Amino acid sequence: MDNEYMEAIAQAKANLEEVRERGVEALISWDEIEAKYFTPEEIAASDLRVAMMIELAHTQDDNDISQHELEPLLLS
Repeated sequence: MDNEYMEAIAQAKANLEEVRERGVEALISWDEIEAKYFTPEEIAASDLRVAMMIELAHTQDDNDISQHELEPLLLS
């Protein structure tokens, strides 16, 4: 194993130990991560994609349509 890999492993172990020591304080919510790393536009686009996928899944369930049967409807 090369030196860079070994250093990354050592850093990961140190990070894990820090998380263990801090306990619950080390945890952050997805909303905090999302707000820190994504723009409002990216968040809105992601939320829209999720809503569309959920609606497709509900439509499949409600109408007993398989993924294979649904694909031609989406592509037309």
